[in-house]
Amino acid sequence: MRRCSQFEPLKIVDVIEEEYSCELHAQDHFEVIYIHYGSGVHFFNEITVPYEKGDLFLLAPGDRHYFTVHITTRFTYIKSTPGYFEFHSPSARNTSHVITPTAIMQIQWLKQDKISVKEPCQTILKNTFENIILYNSTIDVARSSIIHYQILSIFGMIKEYLEARSIEVKKQTPTNAHIAAYIQENVYNRELIGIKSIAEHFNISPAYFSTYFKRNFGTTYREYLEKLLLQLIKQRLRTKEIKLKQIADEFGFTDVSHLSKFFKKHEGINPSEFK
Repeated sequence: MRRCSQFEPLKIVDVIEEEYSCELHAQDHFEVIYIHYGSGVHFFNEITVPYEKGDLFLLAPGDRHYFTVHITTRFTYIKSTPGYFEFHSPSARNTSHVITPTAIMQIQWLKQDKISVKEPCQTILKNTFENIILYNSTIDVARSSIIHYQILSIFGMIKEYLEARSIEVKKQTPTNAHIAAYIQENVYNRELIGIKSIAEHFNISPAYFSTYFKRNFGTTYREYLEKLLLQLIKQRLRTKEIKLKQIADEFGFTDVSHLSKFFKKHEGINPSEFK
C-alpha cells in the first residue's frame, strides 16, 4: 500500500477501489471523503464506522485513518491545505465571525462518525461532487472560484446537518485546560461529568471521548476523575466538623458505605481512619 500525503493547495481524487490503496497514516492535510457507492469500514483514530453509499467523512491534520473495502467502492477525495481556504477569503472583509471549513473539519464530534443526509440534500450532495469531478479535468482547481463555491456548498449542508441536531459549531477545538476546568467546575454533578455529557459539551463523539482524553491527558478519564475526587474528599476529611454522610452526598455517592469502599480501594484505609 502507498502512503497518502498532500502538498498541493487543493487536489481532487476520484477512484474506484476493490481494496483501499493507502496504508494506515496520519493526515498532513484536510480532507472530505464522499462515498458514491460500495460498502466497508472506516477505521479512524481507533474507532470503526461502517460506510455505505452517500456517506461523507471529514479529516483534519493529525487524524489517523484507513478504509477496509468490502464491496467495490467509488471514493471522491477533496484534499486541501489550510492555505487553500485562506487564498479564497477576501482580505478586505472581516471574517472573524465566520465558521470556516477548516474549523468544521476539526470538530471532534463530527469527525468521529459518518455524515448521512436525507433528501433533497442527498441528491444535491451527489450532484455537487459530480460537478467538482467534471470541472477538475478541465482547469486548475486550486484557483477556480466555481470549485471553491461548490466546496462551500458542501459545508453549508454540513452546517445544516449540525444545526438540525442542535450541535453548536465552535471555532476552536477544546484545549486540555478547557476540559480540566469543565470537570473541576462540575465535579459535584455526576450527570454533567458523565462521558456522554462532557463529550457532547465539547463536540467530541462519545464513542471516541475515552481515546481522545487518554491521548491528551496521558491517563484514562476514569483515573483522572477518581484522582480528582480523592483530592477533594481528602480536603473535606481534614475539616473535622464535616460528617461522612455530608461528603458522600456532596460527591454523589449513594451512601457512606459507597464512599468508604471507594476511598479504601485507592488509599488502603477507611475515610474515618484518615479523618
